[in-house]
Amino acid sequence: MLVVLVLGAALLGRWVRRLRAHVRERSAEAERLRALAKERADRVSVLAHEIRTPLALVKGAGELLAERTPGALNDIQSTFVETITQNTEAVIAMAEDLLTEARLEADLFTLQLEETDLRHLVRRTVRELRQVNQMSISLDSRGAPVTVMVDRRLMRQALWNLVTNAGRHAGSAAPVVVRITPGEESVLVAVSDAGRGMDADERRDLFTPFAPHHRGTGLGLVITRRIVELHGGRVFVDTVARRGTTVLLSVPVVAR
Repeated sequence: MLVVLVLGAALLGRWVRRLRAHVRERSAEAERLRALAKERADRVSVLAHEIRTPLALVKGAGELLAERTPGALNDIQSTFVETITQNTEAVIAMAEDLLTEARLEADLFTLQLEETDLRHLVRRTVRELRQVNQMSISLDSRGAPVTVMVDRRLMRQALWNLVTNAGRHAGSAAPVVVRITPGEESVLVAVSDAGRGMDADERRDLFTPFAPHHRGTGLGLVITRRIVELHGGRVFVDTVARRGTTVLLSVPVVAR
């Protein structure tokens, strides 16, 4: 019996040493990956700054031309100025998305959590999208306030990305539909479009940036999912080819 106990203790000690070595290796690997992610975020930050600064000047010049500050423009010139301004804004937005995605990947965001009425945040975001992008959006936000604990700036960005993405797929056939459905533990925000939907390949790559199926970089939905997950929520997709798409996000509600 003593021999068995000694052998058992020896085997247990060997197993514990191996386990500790494995934990050290995994910790070192995790630290290495975090360092790489931070290095990437730093590089993207520099790149985004180098892109945004000259483009902001181009955008400002375009806005001055559009306001007729230097003088009157004919119709063709006005069209050219509008094209310059819109595409400049698109590239600036892409640079911002690249920076946000890199910072989220490197866990460089510190959430500024505040109690927030999600209905109010959704209404405000939809109102801004209608004004800025002239989007057709049908909003169902009736009901009592739904209190959530969120970083308002990041959650607004997640909502903005979802609705903007739906608008790109909806076309002009029908408005984007936004619905809020509260539950006991979480609240669901559904954003639906009546576009062509997605096939299996498109759905598989939906949260993969720069996939060939995307109409753009695909970073918007990647960023949205990461933001929602940081808040303890989830993102779901319901889509059928030629029948439209609904993207849903859920976040926990504050218990009362």
